[in-house]
Amino acid sequence: MRGHKHSDETRAAVTAALLAGQGVGEVATCYQIDKSLVSRWRKELVATGVQQLQPKTRDELESLLMNYVRQNLKTLAAQSEVAGREDYIKKQPASELAVLHGVMADKTFRILSALQPEPEQEPGFVN
Repeated sequence: MRGHKHSDETRAAVTAALLAGQGVGEVATCYQIDKSLVSRWRKELVATGVQQLQPKTRDELESLLMNYVRQNLKTLAAQSEVAGREDYIKKQPASELAVLHGVMADKTFRILSALQPEPEQEPGFVN
């Protein structure tokens, strides 16, 4: 949509994708943003001297990110076990349990949705 203000999070994700080496068209399609806007954001990156990650750096970064995600998932699993214990639940106010449940459910669904493969697209169509 032309003239639509994009969130800081969207711009950061687009910037990260461009820095990781994805093409303008690919990023525009992925984030459903006008290709000219993505191109303009890329030019701004180049103008500030920011460069794409080199393959070695990208591999190192990917490894660090995967280790970070792996550790976070282990931590979430441990926290989930503690939060599921009856003695823990009985000591917590209902309002705090409700917030904890909501956050844990939300994060779980977000993780699951991130694991879902993208549906196949027909040529010429953007979801």
